[in-house]
Amino acid sequence: MIQAGDRVRSFDFADTFEDGEQFGRDLEGERACYVEGIVQDILEVEGCQRYRILVDRDVFGGKEEDRRLGRWVSPPINGTLKSFGGVTDFVELV
Repeated sequence: MIQAGDRVRSFDFADTFEDGEQFGRDLEGERACYVEGIVQDILEVEGCQRYRILVDRDVFGGKEEDRRLGRWVSPPINGTLKSFGGVTDFVELV
């Protein structure tokens, strides 16, 4: 279970199919799109619990970027129901 103080990676375009197959979790190459940082808190935002992550690494299209460095991202906590079925699991411990 991810908690405040944990270092995490949050994928921009990750998903998991019903059969358990995952996509959008590349760490290298042009499909690599994610941020890394420290979870500062877990908050209620837009009707669901979300991680509040302070970004210290930004990778988009397989390249190091700086547009999200020092900013906050707030993905839904893992296990949140998705609109079209299934649950979120976009954030992992690093």
